[in-house]
Amino acid sequence: MLNERIDDLMAELMTTEEASALWNLSQDHLKRLCSSGKVVARKKGKTWLILREQLNPSQKEAKNDVL
Repeated sequence: MLNERIDDLMAELMTTEEASALWNLSQDHLKRLCSSGKVVARKKGKTWLILREQLNPSQKEAKNDVL
């Protein structure tokens, strides 16, 4: 039961490597976005854990440019 809960939580997170492939952004750029708070993420050790359920940051920037 506890393992299932952990699995569910982990399914909601992704690493910068996964986000890089999904969003077509470099890992270095993603790390800068994480540290600046432009994406919802937390750092655990040296690894950024990014909330999977959010817009691609470049889509957010495009929307802000229109406004």
